[in-house]
Amino acid sequence: MNEQTELTLDGGTSRLQKKFNTFIAKNPSVWVLFCKFTMQAIERGHKHLSSDMILHRIRWETSIMTVGEHYKISNDTSPYFARKFHQEFPQYDGFFRTKQISQ
Repeated sequence: MNEQTELTLDGGTSRLQKKFNTFIAKNPSVWVLFCKFTMQAIERGHKHLSSDMILHRIRWETSIMTVGEHYKISNDTSPYFARKFHQEFPQYDGFFRTKQISQ
């Protein structure tokens, strides 16, 4: 979870994928929160959730519940968060239902 690896799908990187990789590199704490909140959902017995739901919780926690930096998280990055989570935690592959991304 702490190691920052770039997500690469199908041997290439689209514009949105590059945007995601840049965002994560500049805001690693968002990735940490994404993993933390996803793991909490799994521990509470959820079999599937939306990566959008996790990102909305991050927005809530960082803008309402904390003092400090507020993140501008693009909705375009949501599918990449899900795929990165599946890649880094293969035991939970399929927790986020994903669709094919058009490049």
